[in-house]
Amino acid sequence: MRYYNQTNYPHVPYPTLTDLPELGRSDTTVRDAGCGLCASCMVVENMTGREFPLIDCLELSINVNANHSPGTDLTVLGPYIAERFDLDLVITDDPELLRAHLKKGYMAVACSAGDRPEEDYIGVFSHGGHFIAVVGIEEDGEHITVLDPSLMPDKYQEDGRRDKVIVNGNVLHTTMKVLAEDCRYREIKYYADGDFKKWLEQEEPDANKDKPNQYHQFWRMICTKLCRGSIRLSFSHAG
Repeated sequence: MRYYNQTNYPHVPYPTLTDLPELGRSDTTVRDAGCGLCASCMVVENMTGREFPLIDCLELSINVNANHSPGTDLTVLGPYIAERFDLDLVITDDPELLRAHLKKGYMAVACSAGDRPEEDYIGVFSHGGHFIAVVGIEEDGEHITVLDPSLMPDKYQEDGRRDKVIVNGNVLHTTMKVLAEDCRYREIKYYADGDFKKWLEQEEPDANKDKPNQYHQFWRMICTKLCRGSIRLSFSHAG
């Protein structure tokens, strides 16, 4: 099975947050922000058997401004990928639609919402927003196969993740129940919808709070908000 791990590409630049050039990051790389790219490549290559090199996906994302956010806006990039590979695209937050889609042999990109501290919930696939590839489902309609672009040793041995995912090489085995819960929308309470720049420019209560940590928090919140934890892009063969 074709697999891409974003951590293997710290040398490949991937500028992000282009809608706010004064705040944008020109030093980000695929390792930092390329989960959506890697997940998309894995779905296309494993479902169609055609090549979709990571650099091609990255260049397409930049050309269509899907990198306007911290990472990749797959609601922008997805339709262009579907057109290039003659695929049908469905964007949904309905787990049952995803289940039916997988049963037909199709694949999808899902977005983990990450941690929900207000519920003492630890994100299974990520502590923040993160795209993964959902590439198969078993006959029982519950157990699924996932490819995680940020898979690292012991990632799934953390508390809150252990026993929810079985790791077999680069392939993960989990359930629709785990996926649906991990992709559930998380309410963000720290800034007004869409007003990311204003939020970042607000004075921090703690004057000693360092800028890198402030930016990391900003990055994590926007990723979660844009992903909303519920977006799933399902690709299928056209016709």
